Amino acid sequence: MPVEVECDFCGDTVSRPPSVVERADHHFCDKSCYGKWQSEQKDSRIVLQCDYCGTKFKRYERSLKDDQTNHFCSYECKGKWHIDNRPETECTYCGEKITRIQSDIESSERHFCSRECKWDWQQEKATYDWKSTPNYGPLWKERREQVLERDDRTCQGCGRSEDDLGYTPRVHHIRPFSEFDEDEVETAHDPSNLVSLCEPCHTQWEGIPLRPKLI
Repeated sequence: MPVEVECDFCGDTVSRPPSVVERADHHFCDKSCYGKWQSEQKDSRIVLQCDYCGTKFKRYERSLKDDQTNHFCSYECKGKWHIDNRPETECTYCGEKITRIQSDIESSERHFCSRECKWDWQQEKATYDWKSTPNYGPLWKERREQVLERDDRTCQGCGRSEDDLGYTPRVHHIRPFSEFDEDEVETAHDPSNLVSLCEPCHTQWEGIPLRPKLI
């Protein structure tokens, strides 16, 4: 008389001869379930949980760094987590406490809580911080502001505005500036080659010669 056993993959009940049940450690309702079960057994990836959205995902253990403490299911979640966990610093002009990503704090001596504070500081100091834009030339400041206004100071990758982000989006060269010759600076800074992106989207689109579509 057939014996009812449970499929080890889908859980459905199937009937098998007693001799088959005694010989086999695993049982399946069909070849499809057997194939899927085998695929799972061969998957050597470990299950992790995204520190931003909570989604469970798989990664090969060899791809993880020894000192890695945070894990993310995508570059988007990684970028958003870094924004939400930005360290605190002070506005160079008014002293107000503000948050910025760690790389920005390390790469610049000055930080501002608003465009107004930055403009007021520049007027008083009669200078402009070119450390963050080396070799971009005198045309860059004007073009950068022009593109920000054209894009409504909104990231063209994720659609978040300057107010939503808490900072001014970066202006990204679609074709990298480094690929242009010295006499092509104006072409490099042409508005058609520039687009406004937030920090996470800028990281995602850096080096990709395409313009993201606003969602």
